[in-house]
This record gives sequence, C-alpha cells and structure tokens, in this order.
Amino acid sequence: MKELLTAAQMRAIEQAAMASGEVTGLELMERAGSGVVAALLEEWPEMAKTSHHAVVLCGPGNNGGDGFVVARLLKERGWEVEVFLYGDAEKLPTDARVNYERWCELGTTAPWNDSLIEDVLDGMQNGLVVDALFGTGLTRLMPDDTERTWHGFVPRVFHEPGNRPRYVAVDLPSGICSDSGRNLEGAFPSELTVTFHRAKVGHYLDANGKPSGGAGWCGKTVTVDIGLKQPFSNDFVKKIHVPDHILQKSPRVNKFGHGHALIVSGRSSHTGAARLAARGALRVGVGLVTVGSPADAMVENAAHLTAIMLREISDATDLSVCLEDKRLNAICLGPALGLDKRAEELIDVALDSKRNVVLDADALTVVSRSPDLFAKLHAKCVLTPHGGEFARLFPDIAAKLAETPTKGPAYSKVEATREAAARCGAVVLFKGP
Repeated sequence: MKELLTAAQMRAIEQAAMASGEVTGLELMERAGSGVVAALLEEWPEMAKTSHHAVVLCGPGNNGGDGFVVARLLKERGWEVEVFLYGDAEKLPTDARVNYERWCELGTTAPWNDSLIEDVLDGMQNGLVVDALFGTGLTRLMPDDTERTWHGFVPRVFHEPGNRPRYVAVDLPSGICSDSGRNLEGAFPSELTVTFHRAKVGHYLDANGKPSGGAGWCGKTVTVDIGLKQPFSNDFVKKIHVPDHILQKSPRVNKFGHGHALIVSGRSSHTGAARLAARGALRVGVGLVTVGSPADAMVENAAHLTAIMLREISDATDLSVCLEDKRLNAICLGPALGLDKRAEELIDVALDSKRNVVLDADALTVVSRSPDLFAKLHAKCVLTPHGGEFARLFPDIAAKLAETPTKGPAYSKVEATREAAARCGAVVLFKGP
C-alpha cells in the first residue's frame, strides 16, 4: 500500500524532524529542490544533455524557497533562468529568504507581473516552466493577479504539441487543495509534479469527478525521498492508502480458504455485467465464483462461463436456499439487477444473511429508495457508488461536496466518503479519482 498524507500531517512530520535536530529546514529545502531537478532530468533526459531556458515562478512561502533552489541548480548547469517572485522578498520565511539571497548571487528576480509572464510564456520554445508558487500551502482561492498566467498554462499543457516548454509543479500544482484535490479556481496544471516524502491526498482526488482537480491537473506525480522518518503517533491514526498490488494467494490452503463469491445476474439480455464482476472476482484471487442466474438467463450465462460456476437463482427463495451453504461468504448484487420487486427482495435476503455483501449499480438505487433496506446496511457491506449513485444515497453529503470552495482545505471526497460510511455503517468505495 502507498500511504498518502494531508498537508497538516506533512507539516507535523517536518516539524518533528527539525525539532529532533535530525535535519534543518534549510537542508530539507535543498533536498527538495535537488529532488525536483533530478526528477525532471530523469523524466526528460534530453534536458540533461545541454542548457535550456527556464522560467521559475516562486511564491511567498517555502514552496517559493524550493523554487529558488531549483533556479540556482539549473543556473549552475549553465541554463538561462528567469525568476518571478509573487510577494515581498523581505517577508519570505527564513529558509526561503536564505535561498532567495543565494539565488540573487547568480541571477536577478523580477516582481510578479501577470502580463509580462504571459508574454514570456508566449515566446518560449522548448525549455521549462517551474510552478513553485503555492504548492500545498494555499488555503484560499487563487489570487486574481495570476489569472493571465493561468491562461498561459492551460492551453500549452493540454493542447499544444511540438516545440513548447515542459511544465513542472513543485509539491502540488498551485491552486489545487492538497487535502481534497479541489481546484481553488485558477489552478495551474502540470505535466510533472514532484512531491516530497509521501504523496498527498490531493494528488489522487479530483473535483467531484471533474478532471480539473488534483488527479487531472498533476500530470505524472513523482515522490522524492528527502530523508524524513515517519512518526507513528495519534496524529496519524486516520491513515489514507492507495493499493499498489493485487491480492496474493497462500499456498497453504485450498480454494475454500480464499472464499466463495456469488454474483447475482440480471435477467436474459442483461447478464454481461454480472459475468464481468465474476471474472473480476476470480482474477483478484477468490477461490470459487458462482453466477446466480434467473431461469430465463441460464443458457445465455452458460454459453459464456467456464471456470466460473452457474446456479439458478430466480427469486429471493432461491437465494435463501443457496445461502444455506455457509462456505458461500461473499455476495455481489446490482450489476444489471433491475429496479423491480425481485431486486428489492434479493437485496433484503442478502442483507439479512449478514454475509459480506457488495452492492453496486442497480442495487444502490434500490437501497436509496428504501429506508428499510438502508437501515439494514451493516459493517460487512461494501457500497460502490459513482457520483450519481452517491448523490441518491447521501444527497446532503453530495450537495456539500458540490459546493464551490472559497477557501481551503476544501471539503474533500475523502471526508465525504468517511461521513457516508459513518452514517450507513458500511464500507463506501466512492468511484472516480
């Protein structure tokens, strides 16, 4: 599993490391800037062969300090480097100010000028643009005086092929909320995002399913080790992970040791989704998989199934009889199941069985319409809604998620999912980034 951090958790890790004396803030900033340069040269090796033109946009905080390190290291490689500073150099944090002064020994820093930056970007062929403006530190909407620069980023990153500069973000594209992935209006997209120690939640989430948030705006995300240790304290109880491998089978047990899953099929001509789910279960390691088929779809399902078993389940009574086999420990209902009385009765039997139950697709709509079924959800249930299904099940939570944020950290898909899971007492897998 790959662990993801919030901005507050990352700050706590850095502060703990500095308080212990294991590293200074200045050393962390140097490691971060060096990591960005190494990552971009690895991503685009042709840039390591000769010097290029780079534009580095530095912000008023430590993200800007990382940008000054990047600018200095590129300048030392013989690059032509232009630096623009958003804010007052006299008000930079201590470590960022040191790196600003180190950069000034090699080159000049221009004050932020939206129109001038746009003109510079218009004239660039090849080269590099480094976004070290706000990173994970932004907790409000993007300022108005970055809008023209935003217009200089978006068409080039997404639409212009050929000879144009590459775009790199330091830690997180400016304007993306690091805890929610929400676009705080006017975020700068990137082709390569270089983050430090651990990826952040915002790298993997988008804005309520829209591709204008972190998952769509980061491009390729690379995580650089800057030598921090991970403390294990109460501050990190609510961990967030993304999987990086599939389930592994043990050689010490037989097929029943890896579970027997039942996928309930829809009626004739509505069977493909159930078979797809059954094949998915088999591929991730389930020991036995059975498709429960209505009588009118038995021949249709049999014509397509080999390693997957088949059993007639036309109604709730058939399902009850099937579940008398206690080795059958996981049930999936919903793919093309229908929205009729039969579907409602099948879901009712499955929930009453207290087995592991996955509710997907039509089953979610049926549950959203039935307070009685919703009340029967339990800790062994897994709900897998997409955005529309989530809104039917949890309309007030979906409305809160859809609100346009005016400051950050914005209400995130992670928070919405946790709130939904707490309400229904089940596992909620909210589809999408």
